[in-house]
Amino acid sequence: MSGFRGMILRVNLTTKEISKEKLDLDIARTFLGGSGLAAYFYWEKIKNLDSIPEPLSPENDLYFMNGVFTGLPSYSTPRSNFCARSPLTGIWGESNIGGKIGPYLKFAGYDGLIIEGVADQPVFLEINDDDVSIHDANDFWGLGTYETFEKIGKTIKNKGSEIVSIGPAGENLVKYACIMTVGGRAAGRTGMGAIMGYKKLKAITIFGSNRDFDLPDEYDHLTKAAYDYVSKDYAVEIFSEFGTAGYVDAALEYFGDMPIKNWSKGELEDGNKIAGTTMSETILIGKSTCYRCPIACGREIEIKEGKYKLKKDGPEFETLAAFGSNLMITNLEAVAFANCLANDFGMDTISAGTTIGVLFDLVEKKIVPTSDLPKNINCTFGDVNSLIELLKLTSRKEGIGKILAEGSKALAEKYNKIELAPQVAGLEAPFHDPRAFSGLAVMYATSPRGACHLNGDAYFAQQGVTFPEVGAGNFPNSRFDNEGVVKPVVKLQSYRQLFNAIGLCQFFNTPPNIMAKQLTIVLDTRISLDDLVLFGDRLFTLKRLINLKLGWKSSVEFLPKVMLQKLSGPTEGHVPDVKKQLDLWYKERNYDRETGRPSNKELERVGLKEFL
Repeated sequence: MSGFRGMILRVNLTTKEISKEKLDLDIARTFLGGSGLAAYFYWEKIKNLDSIPEPLSPENDLYFMNGVFTGLPSYSTPRSNFCARSPLTGIWGESNIGGKIGPYLKFAGYDGLIIEGVADQPVFLEINDDDVSIHDANDFWGLGTYETFEKIGKTIKNKGSEIVSIGPAGENLVKYACIMTVGGRAAGRTGMGAIMGYKKLKAITIFGSNRDFDLPDEYDHLTKAAYDYVSKDYAVEIFSEFGTAGYVDAALEYFGDMPIKNWSKGELEDGNKIAGTTMSETILIGKSTCYRCPIACGREIEIKEGKYKLKKDGPEFETLAAFGSNLMITNLEAVAFANCLANDFGMDTISAGTTIGVLFDLVEKKIVPTSDLPKNINCTFGDVNSLIELLKLTSRKEGIGKILAEGSKALAEKYNKIELAPQVAGLEAPFHDPRAFSGLAVMYATSPRGACHLNGDAYFAQQGVTFPEVGAGNFPNSRFDNEGVVKPVVKLQSYRQLFNAIGLCQFFNTPPNIMAKQLTIVLDTRISLDDLVLFGDRLFTLKRLINLKLGWKSSVEFLPKVMLQKLSGPTEGHVPDVKKQLDLWYKERNYDRETGRPSNKELERVGLKEFL
C-alpha cells in the first residue's frame, strides 16, 4: 500500500534497545494510522491486564503515529499524533501535531514510533533514516524549547532534521505539559510533554530522505481537484489572511463563542484589540506553514520595543482566548508574550489559561486564603503581570504553581468549588462555547479525551461548514437547537476521527467523494462514502473501550455549572440541554446509557469484535 512504509520503530529507554517491526498492513487498513493506530497498539497492550500502568510509570508507552496521508504529496497532510494514557485525566490521551515532524518520520521509513521505559538520565533520540541512536541530553535539560531547538540542532548529524522537544514544564511533570516543534506548532493537549519528561526524553530529531511514494497519476488529479475546491472556501481565505485569530471578531461580536472571565461573561469591552485584524495591522511580520499546506495559518510576529519585545511565533485563537478574553486581558502584545513563554516552557495554553482563570475566579470570590497566594502577585482578572508570573511558577512547580500544575479540576477540588472549573473528565474545555453552538455540549461531554473541539467542530458546522455526503449535514437552522443537532453531531464526530487517523488538517476539508477515492488508492482497497464514517465509528468506539478499561464512568459526561450560566450578549441567554442531547446521543451511538458501553451489535458493526 502506497500510504504506509510498513515499519514501526520501537525504542526502549530503559534497556537502550532499538528495534524495527513490520506493520501488519491488514491492521493498518483497519485503523488507518494516527490516533487510530496508536489506540490499537495501546488496546492490545492493556486489554487483558488486571492492573493498568499509571500515566507516569515506565510501562506507560508513548506512541507517535503517522496517518496514512501524512507526508504524501497531497495538500495539508502534515498531521500526526502523540498518544498515551494521560497524566492530566487518567484516561486516553492524544494530541495532534502539525509542522513537518510527522512527514519526516515517514520519509525516514516509519509509520510510527513507540517509546518504552525510562532513561536513567536525560537523553534525546536521533533518527536519520535507518540510523537511530540515543544521546546524552544533560546539557539541554532545563532549557526552554526555543534554545533546545537551536542547541540540539547544532549537535546532530543532519542539520536539516525536524525536532520536537519538551521544556521545563515537561521536565517538571506539569500535567498539561506539551510537546513543541519548530514554528510554534505543538502536540498541545492531555499532557504528552509530561510523559516525555517522566521518561527523561528531552527531544526527538528526525531526518528522512525518501520522499518517493508509488502513486498513480490519478492521485495527483484528485489532489488538484481537492485544492481547487478548498481554495474557494471563505474560512480558508480568513485563516490564510489572518490566521485562526481571524475568527476573534466574529466569535466575540456575533456568536458569543469566545469565553470571557472564566466563562462567566457574555461581552468583552475592547475585545477587538486582540483580534487577527489588529495583529495584522500591528505586530505581524509574516506567515508560517506546515508541510505542503497552502493555507499558512501560522503567524510570525515582532514586538520591536518595550518589556514584551520579541520576534517569534504568534498566538492562535485558542491562546488569544485563554490568555486574553478568559483572563480579561486585551493587551495583544502581552498575550503574545505570554504565548511565547508558554511555548518556551512547553505548556498547553488552553489548560494553563483555564487553570489560571479558575484561580482568579476563586480569588475574586474570596475563597482562596491569602496565605495560599504568592506575594506581589495580585491574581486578579486583567492583570498581565499575574499571568506571566503564574506561568513561570507553574512551569517550575513552585509555590502555588504546584497546584496550578495539576490542572483546573484539581485546583477547584482543593477549594471545594469543582463547579467553577470548565473541564470534562479533567481536560480543560477549549475556548468555543456550547452556549453559542449547542452541538458543542454533547461533543465536549462525550469526546474520548475529555472536552475537545477537534473531535467534531460544531462551531463551524453550525455556521454552515457541513458534510452531507457522510451524514454530517442537515444541522438545524438555529444554532441553539438541542434535538436536531445530535444526529449530525454523531456523524461529524466520527468523520473528524477519520481526519485524526489519516493525517489531514481539519482546515483543508477535502470533499468526501475525493477523499474516498484517495483512500482507495493508498489503501489498495475500495473505500466508499459510508466507509469514511465507519472508520470513524470504529476508532471512536475503540477509544471508548480503552476508557472503560481505564475506569472511566459515564457519570463524568456533564458540563460544569460555570459553562451553563445564562449570559447576556450574542448567546441571548441560551443554555444547552446536555441531558437531552446525551439521551439522544446514546441512541444514535447504540451505546448503553448507564454503563457507557457499546452494544455487542455496535461492536460487530464497526468490526471490533475480533479485537476484544
